[in-house]
Amino acid sequence: MLPAITQPTQQPARRTPRPCSVLSTLLVLTLALGLGFTHSLRAEPLAFPTLTTRKGVTYTDVKVSRFDAHEVRFSHANGISTVPLADLPPDLQTLFGYDPKNEVQALKDKQNQRAQAIITDADQKAKTAAVRQQEEADAQELQRIRSQPHRCYISRVQHTEDALLIDVLATDKLPVMIPSRTGRSERVKLTPQGRPEYAEQPVPGKPFALGPTLRILPSSVPLTSGKIMSVYIITTEVGPEPICATSPEGALEYRKKLAAYKAAGNTPPPRTEAPPAPAPGAANP
Repeated sequence: MLPAITQPTQQPARRTPRPCSVLSTLLVLTLALGLGFTHSLRAEPLAFPTLTTRKGVTYTDVKVSRFDAHEVRFSHANGISTVPLADLPPDLQTLFGYDPKNEVQALKDKQNQRAQAIITDADQKAKTAAVRQQEEADAQELQRIRSQPHRCYISRVQHTEDALLIDVLATDKLPVMIPSRTGRSERVKLTPQGRPEYAEQPVPGKPFALGPTLRILPSSVPLTSGKIMSVYIITTEVGPEPICATSPEGALEYRKKLAAYKAAGNTPPPRTEAPPAPAPGAANP
């Protein structure tokens, strides 16, 4: 008995995909425009095997990424290009909905956007330059303030309702005196090298350069009498007492606040004569 002969099975013929034609592309774009995809193709990108402009420039393997009323942007075999719609053939102009009437407005809009971008960039650069200039000016002013400390001895601290006032004495480098062995007189303290030892000390009766009383800002600074310290001038033109700070940074901050106050059109109270300081040794109020 002869074996059964198996008939070969016919495989279905494979179809070779055809390149996208302009007509089919028109149908795809028309559908995309009808669905509202006006400025970008977020699904399958619109593609052309070749694209030739009216100037004769040919691009291959074109894939459109976006377009508007003025131009179309796409990738191609040699990179990425942007071409005005006016440079496309009529069928592609129709494809992208090109209207010469809208091009004039589109160009104006682009020019306005570029002009606004230039103005914004210039404003930002001007602001950055102004900030840098202010920082440099502040650094120079701070250096000047640091170079002009005023050393004083605090003889009394007065806390008022809105201010911190201190009575001060001038200081000087004076020899350090120590009692003699008998206790009846004093003698100059000597260093190990046998030279007189000097120390900064208050000088009773010697007036302080800025006046007998100073107003300190901020008023919350903790100060006690019986100490020698440096103060830095904020202003000597406002109020009855010179206004000072206990640090160069504090003096700079309040100088800037005062300048801003004046720049806003405000007039600070003028300098007036301070009341006479109490006699040395008088009791605190």
